[in-house]
Amino acid sequence: MTVDWLYATLWLAGWGAFLIAAVALVRRGERRLSPGPRDFRAPISPDSGGSDPISAYLDRMTGELALPAADVAEVRAELADHLNDSIASLEAEGMDRETAVREALGRLGPPAELGRQLRAAHQSTRRLLAGAGGGVFAAGGGFVLGSLGGMALAIVIATLFAAVAAILGRIGVSLPDLNSRENGYAAISLLSSFIVAAGAAIATRYAVRTSAGLSRRAPRTVALFWAAAAVVAFGWWAIFSQRGLQSWPIVAGEFCIPLVAAAGALVRIERPMPHVGRWALAVVLVSVIVLPLLLFAGTTTSGSGLQVEPWSPSDFNLDTVAPAAPAAWLPPDDIVESGVGDAQAGPAEIDAQLISQSSATSGPLPIAAVLANWRDLRFEAWHSYPIGHNSGPVGIDTNYRTPFTVQPAVVEGDTLKAEFHFERLRDARSWWVVLTGIAPDGNRYRLGDGTGDQTDFNGSAWDWLTAPQ
Repeated sequence: MTVDWLYATLWLAGWGAFLIAAVALVRRGERRLSPGPRDFRAPISPDSGGSDPISAYLDRMTGELALPAADVAEVRAELADHLNDSIASLEAEGMDRETAVREALGRLGPPAELGRQLRAAHQSTRRLLAGAGGGVFAAGGGFVLGSLGGMALAIVIATLFAAVAAILGRIGVSLPDLNSRENGYAAISLLSSFIVAAGAAIATRYAVRTSAGLSRRAPRTVALFWAAAAVVAFGWWAIFSQRGLQSWPIVAGEFCIPLVAAAGALVRIERPMPHVGRWALAVVLVSVIVLPLLLFAGTTTSGSGLQVEPWSPSDFNLDTVAPAAPAAWLPPDDIVESGVGDAQAGPAEIDAQLISQSSATSGPLPIAAVLANWRDLRFEAWHSYPIGHNSGPVGIDTNYRTPFTVQPAVVEGDTLKAEFHFERLRDARSWWVVLTGIAPDGNRYRLGDGTGDQTDFNGSAWDWLTAPQ
Protein backbone atom coordinates (compact mmCIF):
# COMPACT_ATOMS: atom_id res chain seq x y z
CA MET A 1 0.00 0.00 0.00
CA THR A 2 2.87 2.37 0.81
CA VAL A 3 4.43 1.79 -2.60
CA ASP A 4 1.09 2.43 -4.35
CA TRP A 5 0.62 5.67 -2.47
CA LEU A 6 4.17 6.70 -3.36
CA TYR A 7 3.57 6.02 -7.05
CA ALA A 8 0.27 7.90 -6.95
CA THR A 9 1.91 10.87 -5.21
CA LEU A 10 4.77 10.97 -7.70
CA TRP A 11 2.32 10.67 -10.60
CA LEU A 12 0.17 13.55 -9.36
CA ALA A 13 3.22 15.65 -8.51
CA GLY A 14 4.70 15.05 -11.95
CA TRP A 15 1.52 16.01 -13.78
CA GLY A 16 1.03 19.00 -11.50
CA ALA A 17 4.56 20.24 -12.17
CA PHE A 18 4.07 19.71 -15.89
CA LEU A 19 0.86 21.72 -15.97
CA ILE A 20 2.34 24.52 -13.85
CA ALA A 21 5.38 24.73 -16.14
CA ALA A 22 3.19 24.68 -19.25
CA VAL A 23 0.93 27.46 -17.96
CA ALA A 24 3.96 29.53 -16.90
CA LEU A 25 5.46 29.11 -20.38
CA VAL A 26 2.20 30.14 -22.03
CA ARG A 27 1.89 33.24 -19.86
CA ARG A 28 5.45 34.19 -20.67
CA GLY A 29 4.62 34.01 -24.36
CA GLU A 30 1.43 36.00 -23.75
CA ARG A 31 3.41 38.81 -22.13
CA ARG A 32 5.56 39.00 -25.25
CA LEU A 33 2.56 38.95 -27.59
CA SER A 34 0.45 41.44 -25.65
CA PRO A 35 1.41 45.11 -26.11
CA GLY A 36 0.35 45.91 -22.56
CA PRO A 37 1.67 49.13 -21.10
CA ARG A 38 4.61 49.15 -23.56
CA ASP A 39 2.35 49.90 -26.53
CA PHE A 40 3.32 53.52 -26.95
CA ARG A 41 4.61 55.82 -29.69
CA ALA A 42 6.91 58.75 -29.25
CA PRO A 43 5.15 62.02 -30.11
CA ILE A 44 5.91 63.18 -33.65
CA SER A 45 5.09 66.67 -34.84
CA PRO A 46 3.64 66.97 -38.38
CA ASP A 47 5.34 69.16 -40.95
CA SER A 48 4.07 72.54 -42.02
CA GLY A 49 1.69 71.01 -44.54
CA GLY A 50 -0.04 69.02 -41.81
CA SER A 51 1.19 65.64 -43.09
CA ASP A 52 3.14 63.17 -40.99
CA PRO A 53 5.80 61.51 -43.18
CA ILE A 54 7.48 59.98 -40.14
CA SER A 55 4.34 58.09 -39.11
CA ALA A 56 3.83 56.97 -42.71
CA TYR A 57 7.44 55.73 -42.83
CA LEU A 58 7.03 53.89 -39.53
CA ASP A 59 3.77 52.31 -40.71
CA ARG A 60 5.43 50.92 -43.85
CA MET A 61 8.43 49.73 -41.83
CA THR A 62 6.39 47.97 -39.13
CA GLY A 63 4.30 46.27 -41.84
CA GLU A 64 7.42 44.24 -42.72
CA LEU A 65 8.36 43.30 -39.19
CA ALA A 66 5.98 40.34 -38.58
CA LEU A 67 6.99 40.47 -34.92
CA PRO A 68 4.88 40.11 -31.78
CA ALA A 69 2.96 43.20 -30.76
CA ALA A 70 5.30 44.06 -27.89
CA ASP A 71 8.36 43.93 -30.15
CA VAL A 72 6.64 45.99 -32.83
CA ALA A 73 5.74 48.67 -30.30
CA GLU A 74 9.25 48.66 -28.89
CA VAL A 75 10.96 48.90 -32.29
CA ARG A 76 8.59 51.63 -33.44
CA ALA A 77 9.09 53.68 -30.28
CA GLU A 78 12.90 53.38 -30.41
CA LEU A 79 13.00 54.31 -34.09
CA ALA A 80 10.65 57.25 -33.52
CA ASP A 81 12.92 58.52 -30.74
CA HIS A 82 15.94 58.11 -33.00
CA LEU A 83 14.24 60.07 -35.79
CA ASN A 84 13.22 62.87 -33.42
CA ASP A 85 16.81 63.16 -32.19
CA SER A 86 18.19 63.17 -35.74
CA ILE A 87 15.68 65.80 -36.87
CA ALA A 88 16.45 67.99 -33.87
CA SER A 89 20.20 67.68 -34.59
CA LEU A 90 19.72 68.61 -38.25
CA GLU A 91 17.52 71.53 -37.37
CA ALA A 92 20.25 72.74 -34.99
CA GLU A 93 22.63 72.73 -37.96
CA GLY A 94 20.32 75.18 -39.77
CA MET A 95 18.00 72.94 -41.79
CA ASP A 96 14.32 73.69 -41.95
CA ARG A 97 11.83 71.14 -40.56
CA GLU A 98 10.81 69.50 -43.86
CA THR A 99 14.39 69.20 -45.12
CA ALA A 100 15.54 67.74 -41.80
CA VAL A 101 12.74 65.13 -41.89
CA ARG A 102 13.63 64.10 -45.45
CA GLU A 103 17.30 63.86 -44.58
CA ALA A 104 16.69 61.80 -41.43
CA LEU A 105 14.41 59.39 -43.26
CA GLY A 106 16.82 59.13 -46.16
CA ARG A 107 19.63 58.08 -43.85
CA LEU A 108 17.50 55.15 -42.63
CA GLY A 109 16.90 53.83 -46.14
CA PRO A 110 13.73 52.33 -47.64
CA PRO A 111 11.22 51.43 -44.91
CA ALA A 112 10.51 47.93 -46.26
CA GLU A 113 14.20 47.04 -46.35
CA LEU A 114 14.73 48.43 -42.85
CA GLY A 115 11.77 46.39 -41.60
CA ARG A 116 13.21 43.20 -43.09
CA GLN A 117 16.61 43.86 -41.53
CA LEU A 118 15.10 44.48 -38.10
CA ARG A 119 12.96 41.35 -38.43
CA ALA A 120 16.02 39.24 -39.27
CA ALA A 121 17.84 40.66 -36.26
CA HIS A 122 15.03 39.61 -33.92
CA GLN A 123 14.13 36.25 -35.49
CA SER A 124 17.21 34.08 -35.04
CA THR A 125 17.39 30.34 -35.64
CA ARG A 126 17.93 29.71 -31.94
CA ARG A 127 14.72 31.54 -31.10
CA LEU A 128 12.88 29.59 -33.79
CA LEU A 129 13.99 26.27 -32.27
CA ALA A 130 13.08 27.52 -28.81
CA GLY A 131 9.65 28.49 -30.11
CA ALA A 132 9.10 25.08 -31.69
CA GLY A 133 10.11 23.23 -28.52
CA GLY A 134 8.15 25.55 -26.30
CA GLY A 135 5.11 25.18 -28.55
CA VAL A 136 5.18 21.40 -28.25
CA PHE A 137 5.50 21.62 -24.47
CA ALA A 138 2.70 24.18 -24.21
CA ALA A 139 0.52 22.06 -26.50
CA GLY A 140 0.81 19.14 -24.09
CA GLY A 141 -0.28 21.27 -21.16
CA GLY A 142 -3.03 22.88 -23.22
CA PHE A 143 -4.38 19.47 -24.24
CA VAL A 144 -4.63 18.36 -20.61
CA LEU A 145 -6.25 21.59 -19.47
CA GLY A 146 -8.58 21.72 -22.47
CA SER A 147 -9.61 18.10 -21.93
CA LEU A 148 -10.42 18.82 -18.29
CA GLY A 149 -12.51 21.80 -19.34
CA GLY A 150 -14.22 19.74 -22.03
CA MET A 151 -14.91 17.00 -19.51
CA ALA A 152 -16.52 19.48 -17.14
CA LEU A 153 -18.66 20.88 -19.95
CA ALA A 154 -19.60 17.37 -21.11
CA ILE A 155 -20.75 16.47 -17.60
CA VAL A 156 -22.83 19.65 -17.47
CA ILE A 157 -24.41 18.77 -20.82
CA ALA A 158 -25.17 15.21 -19.71
CA THR A 159 -26.64 16.46 -16.45
CA LEU A 160 -28.85 19.00 -18.18
CA PHE A 161 -29.99 16.38 -20.69
CA ALA A 162 -30.93 14.01 -17.89
CA ALA A 163 -32.82 16.76 -16.09
CA VAL A 164 -34.69 17.83 -19.23
CA ALA A 165 -35.49 14.19 -20.08
CA ALA A 166 -36.89 13.64 -16.59
CA ILE A 167 -39.06 16.77 -16.81
CA LEU A 168 -40.36 15.95 -20.29
CA GLY A 169 -40.97 12.35 -19.26
CA ARG A 170 -43.43 13.52 -16.64
CA ILE A 171 -45.54 15.19 -19.32
CA GLY A 172 -45.39 12.26 -21.72
CA VAL A 173 -42.58 13.46 -24.02
CA SER A 174 -39.78 10.92 -24.28
CA LEU A 175 -36.21 11.65 -25.32
CA PRO A 176 -33.67 8.99 -26.38
CA ASP A 177 -32.87 6.72 -23.45
CA LEU A 178 -29.15 7.09 -22.73
CA ASN A 179 -29.32 4.11 -20.40
CA SER A 180 -29.99 1.81 -23.33
CA ARG A 181 -27.05 -0.07 -24.74
CA GLU A 182 -27.02 1.50 -28.20
CA ASN A 183 -27.79 5.10 -27.19
CA GLY A 184 -25.53 4.95 -24.15
CA TYR A 185 -22.49 3.80 -26.12
CA ALA A 186 -23.10 6.41 -28.81
CA ALA A 187 -23.52 9.21 -26.26
CA ILE A 188 -20.35 8.25 -24.40
CA SER A 189 -18.34 8.06 -27.63
CA LEU A 190 -19.65 11.42 -28.86
CA LEU A 191 -18.87 13.07 -25.52
CA SER A 192 -15.39 11.53 -25.64
CA SER A 193 -14.83 13.06 -29.07
CA PHE A 194 -16.08 16.39 -27.72
CA ILE A 195 -13.60 16.23 -24.84
CA VAL A 196 -10.70 15.40 -27.16
CA ALA A 197 -11.71 18.15 -29.58
CA ALA A 198 -11.74 20.69 -26.74
CA GLY A 199 -8.28 19.56 -25.66
CA ALA A 200 -7.01 19.68 -29.26
CA ALA A 201 -8.29 23.24 -29.81
CA ILE A 202 -6.65 24.55 -26.63
CA ALA A 203 -3.46 22.60 -27.40
CA THR A 204 -2.98 24.17 -30.83
CA ARG A 205 -3.85 27.61 -29.53
CA TYR A 206 -1.31 27.30 -26.72
CA ALA A 207 1.25 26.05 -29.24
CA VAL A 208 0.75 28.97 -31.62
CA ARG A 209 0.77 31.67 -28.98
CA THR A 210 3.75 30.23 -27.09
CA SER A 211 5.92 29.49 -30.13
CA ALA A 212 5.17 32.95 -31.53
CA GLY A 213 6.22 34.64 -28.32
CA LEU A 214 9.42 32.63 -27.92
CA SER A 215 10.48 32.87 -31.56
CA ARG A 216 9.58 36.58 -31.84
CA ARG A 217 7.10 36.02 -34.63
CA ALA A 218 3.55 37.20 -35.10
CA PRO A 219 1.02 34.46 -34.29
CA ARG A 220 -0.46 34.53 -37.81
CA THR A 221 2.97 33.66 -39.31
CA VAL A 222 3.27 30.40 -37.33
CA ALA A 223 -0.43 29.53 -37.16
CA LEU A 224 -0.51 27.75 -40.53
CA PHE A 225 2.34 25.43 -39.52
CA TRP A 226 0.66 24.45 -36.27
CA ALA A 227 -2.69 24.02 -38.00
CA ALA A 228 -1.14 21.61 -40.49
CA ALA A 229 0.67 19.74 -37.72
CA ALA A 230 -2.57 19.50 -35.74
CA VAL A 231 -4.50 18.12 -38.71
CA VAL A 232 -1.83 15.45 -39.28
CA ALA A 233 -1.35 14.48 -35.62
CA PHE A 234 -4.93 14.62 -34.40
CA GLY A 235 -6.26 13.37 -37.73
CA TRP A 236 -4.07 10.27 -37.55
CA TRP A 237 -5.06 9.69 -33.95
CA ALA A 238 -8.78 10.20 -34.56
CA ILE A 239 -8.99 8.16 -37.76
CA PHE A 240 -6.49 5.36 -37.22
CA SER A 241 -5.48 5.19 -33.54
CA GLN A 242 -8.63 5.84 -31.51
CA ARG A 243 -10.37 2.51 -31.14
CA GLY A 244 -13.73 1.71 -29.65
CA LEU A 245 -17.39 1.33 -30.49
CA GLN A 246 -18.18 2.98 -33.82
CA SER A 247 -21.20 4.22 -35.76
CA TRP A 248 -21.77 6.90 -38.39
CA PRO A 249 -22.42 9.67 -35.80
CA ILE A 250 -19.36 8.61 -33.81
CA VAL A 251 -17.15 8.56 -36.92
CA ALA A 252 -18.43 12.02 -37.87
CA GLY A 253 -17.54 13.27 -34.39
CA GLU A 254 -14.03 11.81 -34.69
CA PHE A 255 -13.50 13.50 -38.05
CA CYS A 256 -14.35 16.82 -36.41
CA ILE A 257 -11.40 16.54 -34.00
CA PRO A 258 -8.63 17.54 -36.49
CA LEU A 259 -10.88 20.27 -37.93
CA VAL A 260 -11.45 21.76 -34.47
CA ALA A 261 -7.72 21.50 -33.76
CA ALA A 262 -6.93 23.45 -36.95
CA ALA A 263 -9.57 26.05 -36.08
CA GLY A 264 -7.95 26.53 -32.68
CA ALA A 265 -4.73 27.49 -34.45
CA LEU A 266 -6.27 29.81 -37.06
CA VAL A 267 -9.45 31.46 -35.81
CA ARG A 268 -8.82 34.85 -34.18
CA ILE A 269 -5.36 33.72 -33.14
CA GLU A 270 -4.15 37.28 -32.61
CA ARG A 271 -6.45 37.61 -29.62
CA PRO A 272 -4.80 36.89 -26.26
CA MET A 273 -5.64 33.73 -24.35
CA PRO A 274 -8.21 34.22 -21.58
CA HIS A 275 -6.90 34.06 -18.07
CA VAL A 276 -8.17 31.07 -16.11
CA GLY A 277 -9.22 32.42 -12.75
CA ARG A 278 -10.26 30.80 -9.52
CA TRP A 279 -13.94 30.89 -10.45
CA ALA A 280 -13.26 28.79 -13.54
CA LEU A 281 -11.35 26.23 -11.51
CA ALA A 282 -14.21 26.12 -9.02
CA VAL A 283 -16.71 25.49 -11.83
CA VAL A 284 -14.57 22.66 -13.17
CA LEU A 285 -14.28 21.13 -9.71
CA VAL A 286 -18.03 21.29 -9.13
CA SER A 287 -18.77 19.91 -12.59
CA VAL A 288 -16.37 16.98 -12.36
CA ILE A 289 -17.15 15.95 -8.78
CA VAL A 290 -20.47 17.30 -7.53
CA LEU A 291 -22.70 17.10 -10.61
CA PRO A 292 -22.19 13.36 -11.20
CA LEU A 293 -23.11 12.73 -7.57
CA LEU A 294 -26.30 14.72 -8.03
CA LEU A 295 -27.02 13.00 -11.33
CA PHE A 296 -26.82 9.51 -9.89
CA ALA A 297 -28.19 10.31 -6.46
CA GLY A 298 -31.29 8.37 -5.71
CA THR A 299 -30.64 5.75 -8.37
CA THR A 300 -32.14 2.50 -7.17
CA THR A 301 -31.07 -1.03 -7.92
CA SER A 302 -34.52 -2.52 -7.73
CA GLY A 303 -35.63 -4.79 -10.56
CA SER A 304 -37.83 -3.61 -13.38
CA GLY A 305 -40.56 -6.07 -12.49
CA LEU A 306 -40.65 -7.47 -16.02
CA GLN A 307 -41.18 -11.19 -16.32
CA VAL A 308 -39.09 -13.12 -18.80
CA GLU A 309 -41.32 -15.05 -21.15
CA PRO A 310 -40.28 -18.69 -21.66
CA TRP A 311 -39.42 -19.59 -25.24
CA SER A 312 -39.32 -22.92 -27.06
CA PRO A 313 -36.97 -23.86 -29.93
CA SER A 314 -39.81 -23.37 -32.41
CA ASP A 315 -39.92 -19.67 -31.51
CA PHE A 316 -36.43 -19.07 -32.93
CA ASN A 317 -37.39 -19.48 -36.62
CA LEU A 318 -34.53 -21.94 -37.09
CA ASP A 319 -36.15 -23.50 -40.14
CA THR A 320 -35.27 -20.25 -41.94
CA VAL A 321 -31.67 -21.48 -41.88
CA ALA A 322 -32.27 -25.09 -42.95
CA PRO A 323 -34.41 -28.04 -41.90
CA ALA A 324 -33.28 -30.09 -38.94
CA ALA A 325 -30.94 -32.97 -39.69
CA PRO A 326 -32.80 -36.30 -40.12
CA ALA A 327 -32.26 -38.73 -37.25
CA ALA A 328 -31.24 -41.38 -39.78
CA TRP A 329 -27.84 -39.75 -40.22
CA LEU A 330 -27.26 -38.84 -36.58
CA PRO A 331 -27.20 -40.93 -33.42
CA PRO A 332 -29.77 -40.07 -30.70
CA ASP A 333 -27.52 -37.30 -29.45
CA ASP A 334 -27.64 -33.51 -29.54
CA ILE A 335 -25.30 -30.95 -31.03
CA VAL A 336 -24.65 -28.36 -28.31
CA GLU A 337 -23.24 -25.04 -29.47
CA SER A 338 -21.85 -22.21 -27.36
CA GLY A 339 -20.17 -18.84 -27.90
CA VAL A 340 -16.76 -18.47 -26.29
CA GLY A 341 -14.83 -15.29 -25.64
CA ASP A 342 -15.77 -11.62 -25.41
CA ALA A 343 -17.82 -10.93 -28.51
CA GLN A 344 -17.76 -7.18 -27.78
CA ALA A 345 -14.03 -6.48 -27.70
CA GLY A 346 -12.75 -9.22 -30.00
CA PRO A 347 -13.62 -12.20 -32.18
CA ALA A 348 -16.48 -14.48 -31.23
CA GLU A 349 -15.32 -18.10 -31.06
CA ILE A 350 -18.15 -20.51 -31.82
CA ASP A 351 -17.84 -24.23 -31.14
CA ALA A 352 -20.04 -27.29 -31.45
CA GLN A 353 -19.74 -30.53 -29.54
CA LEU A 354 -21.64 -33.79 -29.77
CA ILE A 355 -22.82 -34.69 -26.28
CA SER A 356 -24.55 -38.01 -25.56
CA GLN A 357 -27.92 -37.60 -23.88
CA SER A 358 -28.59 -41.32 -23.50
CA SER A 359 -25.46 -42.52 -21.73
CA ALA A 360 -23.41 -41.61 -18.70
CA THR A 361 -20.61 -40.25 -20.88
CA SER A 362 -19.54 -36.92 -19.43
CA GLY A 363 -17.24 -35.83 -22.23
CA PRO A 364 -17.93 -35.05 -25.89
CA LEU A 365 -18.17 -37.84 -28.45
CA PRO A 366 -15.68 -38.05 -31.36
CA ILE A 367 -17.50 -35.66 -33.64
CA ALA A 368 -15.31 -36.31 -36.70
CA ALA A 369 -16.23 -39.99 -36.70
CA VAL A 370 -19.95 -39.39 -36.18
CA LEU A 371 -20.13 -36.84 -38.99
CA ALA A 372 -17.82 -38.72 -41.36
CA ASN A 373 -20.54 -38.96 -44.04
CA TRP A 374 -21.28 -35.23 -43.87
CA ARG A 375 -19.46 -32.63 -45.96
CA ASP A 376 -19.13 -28.86 -46.19
CA LEU A 377 -19.76 -28.37 -42.48
CA ARG A 378 -19.97 -24.66 -41.75
CA PHE A 379 -21.20 -22.14 -39.23
CA GLU A 380 -23.72 -19.70 -40.66
CA ALA A 381 -24.24 -16.31 -38.98
CA TRP A 382 -27.75 -14.94 -39.42
CA HIS A 383 -29.27 -11.65 -38.39
CA SER A 384 -31.46 -12.13 -35.35
CA TYR A 385 -33.92 -10.08 -33.40
CA PRO A 386 -32.35 -8.10 -30.50
CA ILE A 387 -30.93 -10.39 -27.86
CA GLY A 388 -31.96 -9.88 -24.25
CA HIS A 389 -35.33 -8.16 -24.60
CA ASN A 390 -38.32 -9.52 -22.75
CA SER A 391 -41.00 -9.04 -25.39
CA GLY A 392 -41.38 -9.19 -29.12
CA PRO A 393 -40.01 -11.71 -31.64
CA VAL A 394 -36.90 -13.76 -30.91
CA GLY A 395 -34.43 -15.87 -32.84
CA ILE A 396 -33.64 -15.57 -36.55
CA ASP A 397 -34.83 -12.35 -38.16
CA THR A 398 -37.22 -13.57 -40.84
CA ASN A 399 -36.65 -10.42 -42.92
CA TYR A 400 -33.36 -11.98 -44.08
CA ARG A 401 -33.23 -15.05 -46.32
CA THR A 402 -29.46 -15.64 -46.33
CA PRO A 403 -26.68 -15.56 -43.73
CA PHE A 404 -24.57 -12.39 -43.63
CA THR A 405 -21.30 -14.28 -43.09
CA VAL A 406 -20.17 -17.89 -43.12
CA GLN A 407 -17.12 -19.66 -41.66
CA PRO A 408 -16.01 -23.26 -42.28
CA ALA A 409 -16.26 -25.61 -39.29
CA VAL A 410 -12.74 -26.70 -38.33
CA VAL A 411 -12.26 -29.94 -36.40
CA GLU A 412 -10.14 -29.53 -33.26
CA GLY A 413 -10.16 -32.73 -31.26
CA ASP A 414 -13.77 -33.51 -30.42
CA THR A 415 -14.99 -30.01 -31.26
CA LEU A 416 -15.98 -28.08 -34.35
CA LYS A 417 -14.84 -24.47 -34.17
CA ALA A 418 -15.04 -21.21 -36.11
CA GLU A 419 -14.04 -17.63 -35.41
CA PHE A 420 -16.25 -14.69 -36.39
CA HIS A 421 -15.16 -11.05 -36.31
CA PHE A 422 -18.57 -9.54 -35.74
CA GLU A 423 -16.88 -6.55 -34.14
CA ARG A 424 -15.56 -5.63 -37.61
CA LEU A 425 -18.91 -5.86 -39.41
CA ARG A 426 -21.01 -2.71 -39.48
CA ASP A 427 -24.39 -4.37 -39.51
CA ALA A 428 -23.73 -7.45 -37.37
CA ARG A 429 -25.54 -6.24 -34.27
CA SER A 430 -27.70 -9.15 -33.03
CA TRP A 431 -26.70 -12.46 -34.57
CA TRP A 432 -27.44 -16.16 -34.38
CA VAL A 433 -24.94 -18.81 -35.47
CA VAL A 434 -26.06 -22.27 -36.58
CA LEU A 435 -23.99 -25.28 -37.65
CA THR A 436 -25.10 -26.72 -41.01
CA GLY A 437 -23.80 -29.40 -43.33
CA ILE A 438 -24.61 -31.41 -46.44
CA ALA A 439 -25.94 -34.87 -45.61
CA PRO A 440 -25.43 -38.01 -47.69
CA ASP A 441 -28.63 -37.22 -49.63
CA GLY A 442 -27.02 -34.03 -50.98
CA ASN A 443 -29.20 -31.58 -49.05
CA ARG A 444 -28.08 -29.08 -46.41
CA TYR A 445 -29.46 -29.53 -42.92
CA ARG A 446 -29.22 -27.78 -39.58
CA LEU A 447 -27.33 -29.53 -36.77
CA GLY A 448 -28.54 -28.18 -33.44
CA ASP A 449 -30.23 -24.95 -32.47
CA GLY A 450 -27.21 -22.65 -32.54
CA THR A 451 -26.27 -19.79 -30.28
CA GLY A 452 -26.66 -16.02 -30.40
CA ASP A 453 -25.51 -12.72 -28.99
CA GLN A 454 -25.11 -9.12 -30.12
CA THR A 455 -21.95 -7.24 -30.98
CA ASP A 456 -21.22 -3.56 -31.55
CA PHE A 457 -18.58 -2.56 -34.06
CA ASN A 458 -15.24 -2.21 -32.29
CA GLY A 459 -12.29 -0.60 -34.02
CA SER A 460 -11.07 2.67 -35.47
CA ALA A 461 -12.87 5.11 -37.72
CA TRP A 462 -10.83 3.77 -40.63
CA ASP A 463 -11.90 0.23 -39.78
CA TRP A 464 -15.51 1.41 -39.89
CA LEU A 465 -15.12 3.14 -43.25
CA THR A 466 -13.42 0.13 -44.84
CA ALA A 467 -15.50 -2.57 -43.14
CA PRO A 468 -17.81 -4.79 -45.17
CA GLN A 469 -21.51 -4.14 -44.74
